[in-house]
Amino acid sequence: MGRTGGRAVLQVHPTRLCNLRCRHCYSSSGPDVAESVPMPVLSGVVRDAAALGYDVLNVSGGEPFLYPELAALLRAARDAGMRTTVTTNGVALNQRRIGVVRGLVDLVAVSLDGDRATHDRIRDQEGCFDRALAGIRRLTEAGIPVGVVTTLTQGNATQLGEVAAAASRSGALLLQVHPLEPEGAANRLMAGERPDAVELAYAAVELGRIAEEHGLAVQLDAVPRTVLARRPRAFMAAPIEDTSPLGHWLTPLVVEANGAAVPVSYGFDRRYGLGNVQDRPLAELARTWDPAPFLALCRTTWQRLLDGRTGPLITWYGHLVRASRIQRPATAGR
Repeated sequence: MGRTGGRAVLQVHPTRLCNLRCRHCYSSSGPDVAESVPMPVLSGVVRDAAALGYDVLNVSGGEPFLYPELAALLRAARDAGMRTTVTTNGVALNQRRIGVVRGLVDLVAVSLDGDRATHDRIRDQEGCFDRALAGIRRLTEAGIPVGVVTTLTQGNATQLGEVAAAASRSGALLLQVHPLEPEGAANRLMAGERPDAVELAYAAVELGRIAEEHGLAVQLDAVPRTVLARRPRAFMAAPIEDTSPLGHWLTPLVVEANGAAVPVSYGFDRRYGLGNVQDRPLAELARTWDPAPFLALCRTTWQRLLDGRTGPLITWYGHLVRASRIQRPATAGR
């Protein structure tokens, strides 16, 4: 947590509309889910976020390429001096849609969740793997940098090499592996497939080999337990200065498709949230938000993980989201 590599990320989910209904979708998006945030609201969110110190906009979903104002959202971020990324399932990436965002996006992350059979099973539709690879090739041909995001499950760690090879051949530059969390649709359909300590360790070793063999930049969204112990401030287990701009210590800041602004991750319990950007501007929500309950949650979660019997790699954000739903917020005020 905190600014990583000098970057503070505003993650926006402008819509839950999606062309797929994936079994692992944390936001339970789909073709018949029309929830979205109007572009005039998001324009204000981006301006306020930049003033709060956020310098990267990540657009996720739902499927961002189905949001009619995606180009306008990316342009607003660029005008505010922010870098931009978009996360997509890749299925909708035809030349027209790519042309709309060309010159407005610094990186497009395409999801590949295992080999062909595994990916298509998770996406609940045959042909998605090949269509995603075709989307990656179209993006690279258009000169847009591409990364691949893989959701790690209990069964696909051994497929990371195949994913990396396919991604590299298609022109991708990096591979990010995100362990499955039982959120949204995944809580109903894939709850038993959350990776355990063995799968996490295997993925970490495999990513080292992949980086060397394929020349891809790699990232595993899990923190070594030793780092958790040595750097408590990085996980907000220590107080912050009252005058610190939000973007200097809280990243990501997430705006969900219903307008809720929450810390760290989609689905974070609303009791710890800032409020709703459709009710009040983000600048006002940030000014009136009392972060003390959230910081207390971070500290107690950090201590519980250190005191408990955990593996060598810890999915910090996942633990924090689950703790937000269980633990009663501390009394407001510091």
